[in-house]
Amino acid sequence: MLPKQQKKQVSTLSKVSKADFRLVFSTEEGKRVLSHICRECGVLRPSYVLGETVENTVFNEGMRNAALMILTALDETPERFLKLTQEITENA
Repeated sequence: MLPKQQKKQVSTLSKVSKADFRLVFSTEEGKRVLSHICRECGVLRPSYVLGETVENTVFNEGMRNAALMILTALDETPERFLKLTQEITENA
């Protein structure tokens, strides 16, 4: 069962076609931008960092959630996500 926040994101995505997301992020430029977004939004990092405030953790999770919304819209497969994580790591 989806958490309330994810249900809200899914309904928002119906307003913006998933096909639009796929079109934009299927180009080489779009793939580079997606990799950048995922890296900057901390998709591969924990939101909690020892020693940071609760506010920083909440902010980090919000950034991460924005990137996850895009990945949700793209219906990324585990294989494609693995490839994307490799691209993110290489471009770091």
